Amino acid sequence: MSIQDRLRGDPEPVSETEVIRYWLRAELDEEDGGPDPDALDTDPALREELFERKPIAERVFTPQRADWYHADLSEGALRDLRVVVGPHDEGWRALADDNRIESIARRIYEAEDVTALDEETPKDLGEVVALADEIDSEGPQSRLIVVAEGDDPAYVADGNHRAVAHVLHLLRGGAYEGQEAYLGVRENGG
Repeated sequence: MSIQDRLRGDPEPVSETEVIRYWLRAELDEEDGGPDPDALDTDPALREELFERKPIAERVFTPQRADWYHADLSEGALRDLRVVVGPHDEGWRALADDNRIESIARRIYEAEDVTALDEETPKDLGEVVALADEIDSEGPQSRLIVVAEGDDPAYVADGNHRAVAHVLHLLRGGAYEGQEAYLGVRENGG
């Protein structure tokens, strides 16, 4: 079953430019500075600013274009997302038994000492725990950037900390209120 079959409601088509602006705005908020994404009026300027800050974005937005949607993921789709693509045993993949967001959240949830696990990993698991603690009854307010390429499972291009935190929240018994995402779909892979 594809991720498109596991959405809540109908996804709304959006432009690639809207997704790039959203992602760049999120990166600039974290940096606390930089150009106004709404003031960058050309696609090349937006891409250049985003690619400079997030190299994975080049894989997401070039060379083969995707069809983009604003979607609400089902709980099953969220749990089944894969971590950002890259070399095996590096970054998030070093924490995942099967490259799934849920396996990382489960490792954190079952850890006797999250601080010790955090020290062994290349990611800030303390941030994940803090994000999970902050999820309220309305669910996360930020969107993930998710890509589905051909028959491969969908992966999180941006928002891995937030996605893991959301699943950790669910493992702790929290309610699922939805997870918005920008979903890019490439029929023949990337």
